[in-house]
Order: sequence, then C-alpha cells, then structure tokens
Amino acid sequence: MNQGRDIMARGDQLARQWKIIQALSSARLGRSAAELAREMGCHKRTVYRDLEALQLAGFPVYTERQNGQTCWRLLDAMKETTPLPLSLTELMALYFSRGMMRTLENTFFWDAWESLFAKIKSTLPEGTVAFLEQIENSLSVGGRHP
Repeated sequence: MNQGRDIMARGDQLARQWKIIQALSSARLGRSAAELAREMGCHKRTVYRDLEALQLAGFPVYTERQNGQTCWRLLDAMKETTPLPLSLTELMALYFSRGMMRTLENTFFWDAWESLFAKIKSTLPEGTVAFLEQIENSLSVGGRHP
C-alpha cells in the first residue's frame, strides 16, 4: 500500500478522534454513535472503532443509557485530578501549544514550559500521552511567512 496514503489515513483518523473528543466534551448528555457518525461524516462502525481506540488510549469514554438509547460520554475526571480545574480538551490544547513555544528554547522561559508539560503529562494516563504524541507528530505548527 502507498505510504503517503497510510500517513494521510492515519492523519484523518487522528483528526476524527480529536473531533469526537471535542464533541463528547461539549455534549452535556452525551452523543449516540449515529449522531457522532453524522457529525464526522463517516460510518457508525468507524465511530465505534475510534471510540474503542480512545478507550484503549486511556481516555475516560463510557456509555450510558438515556431514553432507551446508548449515548457515549466523556467523563471529565481531569478537573478533579489536576490542581487547576482544566478539562481534558483544555489540557490537550495546552499540551499542543508547546510547539509554538520552541522559539523560547534555551531560555529560562523554555525551562518553565518544559516543567509545566512534565506536570501535564504526569496527570494523563499513559495511553493518552501516546495518543497526544501521535497527534502532535501529525501536526505542523509554525509562524506565518510573508
């Protein structure tokens, strides 16, 4: 199979999983797999595979029955386990901002950022950190060029 296509497919999967995390994070009552599939523009089986991958990565994704329908939710346990009441997506956004701060490398500001990111990593499940690193490796952050 074409390696470029594999990388693109992996990037699509990671982007979809990120969108699923955001959708679940913003849904007070959760979302059904069918709703997520419509939002993501994919098949329901794809959503189930993504949800399973997120669970295996350590994300607190679970199901709950509501009005006879199975809904997927994201347990916002991170707010209770971190010194600041940050949501999982807020922690992830902060984690990804690290790439933009590379211009501060070899300064005391960079050392402070590195310390902060070590603390963030220590609050996340091991599988979640691996998932974030996969997303980070597929993202490119840089300044605007004229």
